[in-house]
Amino acid sequence: MQKKRRGRGRPEQPPHLVPEQPATVLGWTMRKLRKAAGWTLSQTAEAIGCHPSRLSRIEHHGDKPSRDIVNFYEEVFEGDGLLLSLFEVADSAQEQKRRRFGGHRSRRVRRVEGDATAFVSQSIPHGQLMLPGQPFEARWTIRNVGTVPWRGRRLERQGPLNGPGLIVSERYVPIADTEPGETVEITAALQAPGYDCTSIAYFKMVSAEGFLCFPDAHQLGLDVLVRVERNTEGCQDLP
Repeated sequence: MQKKRRGRGRPEQPPHLVPEQPATVLGWTMRKLRKAAGWTLSQTAEAIGCHPSRLSRIEHHGDKPSRDIVNFYEEVFEGDGLLLSLFEVADSAQEQKRRRFGGHRSRRVRRVEGDATAFVSQSIPHGQLMLPGQPFEARWTIRNVGTVPWRGRRLERQGPLNGPGLIVSERYVPIADTEPGETVEITAALQAPGYDCTSIAYFKMVSAEGFLCFPDAHQLGLDVLVRVERNTEGCQDLP
């Protein structure tokens, strides 16, 4: 008998998270899926073969899990590919940080005083149905609510640009120059994963020099979450 999918999708209200540690989002999502399935931390640890404290550090304190642990949560708690896409972001975070600094040791970069942004809207609702491999555009509208003009800024994809179960994108998406008080629409050309799954992609604003503009805020940045199903009626009518 075919197992019924719960279709939980992305958790909607994350707690206070550490912006430069994507593993905190992954751990929190793992905990939500486990609790929704009715499993205790001890039961899960016993089934995996690890100590409960190990899972507690992953779920509550941002420790990065192994791929085997993520695969267990995916299969048993029906992550439907969402956890794997989050894991890829967390797994590549340090390498991406090194790339920003030209392969050298990273240093602390703080937000420019007076720089601020606010989310306005996005074109793709979370959980939008797609066909496997379907090209689509995601559009986000944000507002410059600070006092600093935005010049030469871009969105940077967080994590790998492609791979099994991942949304495909370019590394950077240009942002039009934006004065304080103005809104700007940002459009990214994307492609859905090639098989049935749920996948999420994150983008964060970087300066012309390639550094995160808001390193201490906006943990999730701008994102797009899609559900891929083969031959699903209606999934061709995208916004």
